[in-house]
Amino acid sequence: MYKKPFYVNLFLSSLTVLLFSFSFPSPCISYLAWIALVPWFIIISTGYRTGLFSYLTGFLFFVFNLTWLWSVTGFGWILLALYLALYFYVFGLVIHFIRKWLRLPHLFIAPFAWVTFEYLRSFPFFGFPWFFAGHSQYLHLPLIQIADITGVYGLSFLIVAVNASIADLIGPLLLKYFHRSEMTPDVSSVKKGRVFWITIIIPCLLISIALAYGYFDLKGNHALPNGPNICVVQGNIPQGVKIQADKEQKKKTLLKYIDLSLKAAGKSVDVIVWPETMVPGILNANPKLLDREIDRLSKESVRTITDATSANLILGGTAIDVRNAEALYFNTAFYYDRNGRYVNRYDKIYLVPFGEFIPFEEWLSFFSYIVPYSVSLSGGGQRTIFELDTEKDNRLCKFGVIICYEDTVAPLVRKFRKDGADFMINITNDAWFHDSSELDQHLTVMVFRAVENRISIARAANSGISSFIAPNGEIYDYLNNEGKYKETEGILCNRIRFENSVKSWYTNYGDVFAISCLSVTAALFFAALTRRILA
Repeated sequence: MYKKPFYVNLFLSSLTVLLFSFSFPSPCISYLAWIALVPWFIIISTGYRTGLFSYLTGFLFFVFNLTWLWSVTGFGWILLALYLALYFYVFGLVIHFIRKWLRLPHLFIAPFAWVTFEYLRSFPFFGFPWFFAGHSQYLHLPLIQIADITGVYGLSFLIVAVNASIADLIGPLLLKYFHRSEMTPDVSSVKKGRVFWITIIIPCLLISIALAYGYFDLKGNHALPNGPNICVVQGNIPQGVKIQADKEQKKKTLLKYIDLSLKAAGKSVDVIVWPETMVPGILNANPKLLDREIDRLSKESVRTITDATSANLILGGTAIDVRNAEALYFNTAFYYDRNGRYVNRYDKIYLVPFGEFIPFEEWLSFFSYIVPYSVSLSGGGQRTIFELDTEKDNRLCKFGVIICYEDTVAPLVRKFRKDGADFMINITNDAWFHDSSELDQHLTVMVFRAVENRISIARAANSGISSFIAPNGEIYDYLNNEGKYKETEGILCNRIRFENSVKSWYTNYGDVFAISCLSVTAALFFAALTRRILA
């Protein structure tokens, strides 16, 4: 008879943390995601301290996988893990409560609930849209094509459905050792009759449908390299150098990006792209007002590059606006035409809480010690669509720019696409995290933005991973110097791929699938609550 539920559940919890962690980059052993949650679901089945072990599973998972935050803020790393673990905690309690009162297998509850909490975690400022189960499958092109209907949540649903069915099938064999398990008599019925076969058939059918859709989609839609030629610049300026730069170091940073950009001369480039905040001067201010040499040099660099390359420029920098006698700072992408004339700019809308600004700063001023910037940035107020005449065929294209972690905000990219963007550019500076797994994980998120909206994305990253992503999610090019793609420098030029297809279901209708899962979860929860009240 099972005597030590605490230690066995601790082992099961740790096993889920280990398997689920290894399914993400890196090492990205993606097949582990299909079995990683089984130990945790068995814990939920036992009913033994479900909340405690669900929270522990979440906390250990996020602490282990967010270690790259240590280089920025050790306190913030632990605090974020403590907060995000609450999503696992509530998920475990909800699943246990519904199973207890409705006597349903995991398969009929867990996939809907998991997508519900991923969806809730996707909201800016209050969530963290990272480590979604579906992200682990970003390299499997046939499988991820369903994201143009369901978003990344469809992949998460499939993965959790498989985990749930395995837990339902093998759980009874293990639960007989759990003498305290209140669920054992009911769960064992899964082995009998129709429920047993449904538990096997449903996941297999769902995966077959997803793969069939993916294969036919990949066969029918071909993205051709007939778009504008984009050149992304990766200067690899260490973040420590960038933040603490004096006048001379700022000049060196500027000169390095200018020299790299000039390598595009003669390549018939339509747009040269610098990563986030790589312009050391203020481009939208008169250099005479601030009386800073770096501002003058930054402005002059625009004409230097356009004269040599005849390319349009997207330059990541900082903008300053004065409103009501107050200086406001923005994380900005500046757009210049082939003649070096300023056209327009996009100010980052979704800022990183406690990274770029402090929420409720008047009450939480003590958090200023963990914010990497000396001042809080202000968020932009609108999306900007830029227009581009291609040099090759004089074709008019429209594109949008997303800055840093804005690629994790799926509705934002979707709205850019609905606004008429033909392709997207992402500028980011992940040098904060050196050559850690954060750089790989960040790239996986963008793959799904491309598939969801059937749109190509060019990515300029200061320290990597600069890359090009096709509308089907294929990473068809990335900056690679003799096998090194992080913390290296260079330029990467390639053409945007356009796919001959209309806007996707996801672009037109958004998170219908995720909202449907939320509705099912809510209905199951209230049905269970009603049964408990009437019991």
